[in-house]
Amino acid sequence: MRRLTAGFLALTYLIASGSVFADDRAPHVGTWKVISLITKFEAGDTVEFFGPNPKGRLVLTSDNYWSIILTRANRSQAKTVEEKAALLDSMLAYSGKYTIDGDRITTRVDMSWNEIYTGQLQNQTRFFSVEGDKLTIRTGQIPSALRPGQKAEGILMLERER
Repeated sequence: MRRLTAGFLALTYLIASGSVFADDRAPHVGTWKVISLITKFEAGDTVEFFGPNPKGRLVLTSDNYWSIILTRANRSQAKTVEEKAALLDSMLAYSGKYTIDGDRITTRVDMSWNEIYTGQLQNQTRFFSVEGDKLTIRTGQIPSALRPGQKAEGILMLERER
């Protein structure tokens, strides 16, 4: 009976202190599945460059590493040099260390599928918000690489994977 009482008291203490059920991770830390990526141009049109059902995953670690891969859902095996080259246009992948300042997350890219993120573009700053199991990352208005002379905002929607 003493063991049962001691166990009950220990469990009561742990629950009261929050130690059993508390998740001490920052809300952004975890593995996130890509739900959508849309680009809104300043002219008002919206484009889904990776299609309506992109595939991808973002991993944000508690020791501040960022790793993302994003692809079109309808990719197929490449057989020719041209098809292999075209696959680069249907994906995005990079990693690096990140820092957070308020609602801004800045990744210092250390490797990338494309050398676009070297030199001046090595530090990628985005705006983020977490609501429950949903993470939204926005670029803010930036010059479009796909439409020179235009500005656009990319909005990446993700859902937590446990």
